[in-house]
Amino acid sequence: MTDEKKISFGAWKRSTAKGEVINFAINGIRYSMWANGYKTDEKQPDFKIYVNDYVAPEGTQLTEVKTDLPF
Repeated sequence: MTDEKKISFGAWKRSTAKGEVINFAINGIRYSMWANGYKTDEKQPDFKIYVNDYVAPEGTQLTEVKTDLPF
């Protein structure tokens, strides 16, 4: 038996006001993948991938979480 770890990755799709985005991380680096809305030629990529390095400004308040849900 070996002590090797299996490497697995996951991705999350969500809808935003700007369209659907797929978020994922590889080796601790977060990425966002968007459909290429400016594609004019078949040789251009279907999706654009961007490094997601957004950090909320200091002092940003999170919205209140409801804990009195009926289920």
